[in-house]
Parts: sequence; structure tokens; C-alpha cells
Amino acid sequence: MLNHQTAVSERRERNPPQSHIATEASPDIPAHAAARSRLPVCVLRDTCAIEERTAWAPYGAGGVWRRRQIDEILQRHGMKSIDMERIPKLSLPRKLHLATSVMLRFGRRVSWSRISLASAVHSFAFYQHNLGRAGLSRTIIVEWATDPIPFAVLRDTGFKIVVCLMALGSLWHERPHPITGAYPRVFLSEVENLRLADAVFCISREEQWLLANLGVSARYLPYFPDSERERELLDEREQRVAGLRNNEFLICATRGNTDTTQSFREQVDWIRALFPTGEVTFHVTGNATEEIRDIWNSPGFVFHGTCPPNAFIDLKRRCRAICIHSQKGLGAVTRVPDMLLAGLPVLATPAAARSFLDLNGVHVYNSAAELRDLITSSLDGPSAPRRPEQLENDFAEQLKRLTLG
Repeated sequence: MLNHQTAVSERRERNPPQSHIATEASPDIPAHAAARSRLPVCVLRDTCAIEERTAWAPYGAGGVWRRRQIDEILQRHGMKSIDMERIPKLSLPRKLHLATSVMLRFGRRVSWSRISLASAVHSFAFYQHNLGRAGLSRTIIVEWATDPIPFAVLRDTGFKIVVCLMALGSLWHERPHPITGAYPRVFLSEVENLRLADAVFCISREEQWLLANLGVSARYLPYFPDSERERELLDEREQRVAGLRNNEFLICATRGNTDTTQSFREQVDWIRALFPTGEVTFHVTGNATEEIRDIWNSPGFVFHGTCPPNAFIDLKRRCRAICIHSQKGLGAVTRVPDMLLAGLPVLATPAAARSFLDLNGVHVYNSAAELRDLITSSLDGPSAPRRPEQLENDFAEQLKRLTLG
């Protein structure tokens, strides 16, 4: 869900996109008309976190990398994403008018309270404001679908809705939605919203399969880093020492939620039982993890907390593999292809490896014994995964058909 209180930050400058639908200037076409024809098609993007860097993820996070992937796909096809912007402060009469409107319109679909009403009013005004901005195509890319209000406003204004899911957010049971309430209400609302979309793309095959069983025809668009980040990771791969066989492994933690914290504790329990004297070293790093560092207060764990990029690269270079441990989760773990590109094998539970089970270098374990066997085995360096170009092109072509059709 979009954090409307987050200020819009300046996005990092990139090479200007080259339009694939532009026409060349000719003597019969005025210069200003030819210039307009080369401008990218501007597609509004409803993003869950406008800022590329936040206090808890100063060097970026999975959502940032996914967003950069989408940006680059659009650039390759003559389009450009435009972030939502903050709205002017609402007057009291305007708030009262909107409050009456949304309560009459959405009725029992919303668990009404003072908090949910305030959130609904702001959401309604937010989308009305942004959809009226000049210079935009009539298409929007939406990352989350748990809120019914944006979809209603989008339908009212005739916008085409392309949902590019970060994850099925309604499956996060520990976080009730401020408007539609807790599970299962929020889940049913999300599915209903997705049925209103003109196109849906999932980041994981598991969520694509689930939606298909619920009557939502969704396509698959796996995560893969943008070209700049891909080159950086491949450079790291080239710098790794050939034949690396040291007894050091990497754990990338997150500030996370209840699910991830429980997974980290289980991972520690398994490793302590397997290597009680700390004969194998596990380096733990993660943005803003200092507040939960006590989880790794055991022999064999070296806690680094928030690491600047260069320090993180050094850690990756010295470790034989990364261990990713979880028993459930949403979306897909973007860290998996990133680590494979950097040359690290991935040791993961089935839930952590979801959607990437078929990639070379992903080693799945189901028990502590299987984890021990992998850690003590000779792990070959993985081949570099390849960009899913056809699936990325399919996404762009679908978006272009809806935008220009």
C-alpha cells in the first residue's frame, strides 16, 4: 500500500529513454512536431514507497530493484514512469464531503472506523488529484491491490490498470489493512480488485498459480536486476577468488516482520545444533537490523548490521555461499538472482527459493541435516542467470497496447 506520508524524493538521473515508437523528422513535418513524436509515453506509477532510499534501507531494497527493472523495461520501449505526487492539504468541508461519498459508495466493503475513514478520504483525494495531472497517458502501473478505493477512482476516470504485483499483500496476516481490515476480508478485496484490472503481472509463479485458481488471469514477470545493477553484480563475480573453499557463509537479514524474525531464530537454532563450537562462520548483515542483533548472539555468528555497499561487497567476496531461510513469504526473494549473478551459490529452504528453484546454483534443503550436508560439501560456482527478455518484452507490449490502443 502506498505510503502517502512519504515525501517524493528526487529519482536518480539515468540515461534518457530512447523511444521505440518515435518517427524520424522529415521536411514535411515541423521541427516541434517531430520533437514531440520522440518524447516518451508517460505512464503513471502507483508505488508502495516513492523514495529509493529510506531510513531502514539506505542502500536500496528489493522494491527499489524491482522498480528499476520496470523503469528500464519502459525505457527500452519508448515509455517513462511518472511517480505519484503529494496532494495539497484538504479543507474541512472537503474532507466531510469526501467522507460522506466514500461511506455511501463502499458500504460494507470497508470496516469503518475513524482511522479507516480518514485513510479512505485521503486515498480518494490522492488518486483524484494524480489522475488529473497533465501530460500523462491514460494508463497506470499499480504495485499493490489491497485497497478498493484506487481501483474505483481509476474506473471512474477511464484509466487502464496494469497491476505489477510486488506481492499479494493481503497474505501478510500480521498487518491488517487500514481500510479493508484483517484477513480474510482484505484477501477477498484484493482478489476483487485484481479482477477489475486490465492486466495483472506477478513476480512469483506461486502467486500466479493461486490467482489463476481464483479466476484472475495473471502473467508472470520475474524479477531481474536492471542493466546497471546487473553489470555491478557481474563485476563482483569476476573479483571472486577461484576455488574459494573457506568456511565462511553469508546471512542477509532484514528489519522485517514477525515472519522473518521467526525464520531467523529457527535458522540460528539449526546452525547452533549443527556447529555448536562455531567451527563455521556466518556473517550477518542487513539494513537497520541492530535492534534485533541479539538473535545472532551465539558462537559462529559475526554480526555486521547495516553495511555500506563496499563493505557488503567485501563480505560477499569472502563467503562461499549465502544461506536464505524462511518457511513462508510473499512475492519472491529478489536476493536470489542478485547473489547468483555475483557468483554466490544460494542455500535455501523451499519457501525461500520459491520461483527460482530451477536456477543453477540454488541448493534447496528441507532439514537441518540437509543444510549441514550442503555447508560441508564442495559448492561449485553458479552460472550467471539470464535476463528473462521475452517475459519483459511481453509486459511492455501489453502495456503499450493498453496505452496506445
